[in-house]
Amino acid sequence: MELEKIDYFQPFIVVVAILAFLLMGFIGSFNYRFEDPLDLEVILTVIFSCIIFSAGALIVKYKINVENAKEINLLSENLLVILVIIALVLQAVNLVLIGGIPLFDSVLKSNATTNIWRIAYPLFLIMINILLVKHYDRKYLALVLLGALVFGLNGYRTSVLGILGSTFITLYYLEKISRKVAIAFIAMIVVGIMAIGYISSQSIATQHWTLNPVELIFYRAGFTLEVFERILPLAGTTHGHITSMIFSSGSPRTFIGQYVLSDNVCLTSTLFGPVYLDFGLIGLAIQMLFIGLFLGLVHKLKKGIGVGIYSIILTHTLIWIETGPTDIMIWFLYLIGFILIIINFNYIKLNKN
Repeated sequence: MELEKIDYFQPFIVVVAILAFLLMGFIGSFNYRFEDPLDLEVILTVIFSCIIFSAGALIVKYKINVENAKEINLLSENLLVILVIIALVLQAVNLVLIGGIPLFDSVLKSNATTNIWRIAYPLFLIMINILLVKHYDRKYLALVLLGALVFGLNGYRTSVLGILGSTFITLYYLEKISRKVAIAFIAMIVVGIMAIGYISSQSIATQHWTLNPVELIFYRAGFTLEVFERILPLAGTTHGHITSMIFSSGSPRTFIGQYVLSDNVCLTSTLFGPVYLDFGLIGLAIQMLFIGLFLGLVHKLKKGIGVGIYSIILTHTLIWIETGPTDIMIWFLYLIGFILIIINFNYIKLNKN
């Protein structure tokens, strides 16, 4: 098979990313802090999750056909540009109201995800990807970079990865990615994530880090997987409380910190941790099967703005591998994918062969 004909961003990239994260976490847990490497049960549970996810994606790949997915035309070019700019302005206002740049102040960072940000970030994310899909122009890449910078000032790597990652995948499917552009985008993503993670760690007054930016990435992977390791004996003991918090109020990650480590800290616990705490292995299997089926179906609907929607959902699913699916805002992005499925329902056919 010729390399240029491979779809590098089909849903199975999630499995590759999970296994890469597991390897990084194993190295991180062994080298930087922990007395013992990751427990075998963690490794087997992660592999089990990959198998269930792959089963869901394979079912869609070989059993579902989409005939002539509907082309959706929304908003003019000028209106899309205006909405992108509005999102940037909202985030700038958010920084002003917070009183500084959260990237350089851990106290400000803890209060950076305001309601204004919850509107500005998805608005920018959705509109910039639709703009690139419907009215591609190289000049709009400047808006992508500006967005990564402005939202990156919040101090969260996920915002930078969400913006650069989704637009990179969108450009890939639009066949606008040359080798030079690909290298530049990947370099910006890697450098951006490392820089924000490192600067944020240095801004925490109560902690003193000696790890360099590369070591810090491995350490974070190791620590996140260690949190999941501590969750395993607690399977199903929260009885859906974390899930209810996602769609109501409260901080699921802080609750996990209190419940698992008995400490008032905000913790990431991998894609698998929250659902495992709530519903155990069966809940984990259902979640992974759903994500595999869902990504597989949205991938088949990547026509027109469907390209941008798939790129956004895939990128944030990859982000979930570390952070966990605890953000209602990202579930809102999944809802957009569900709406895309409903719109194209009559074009989705079961393959009887």
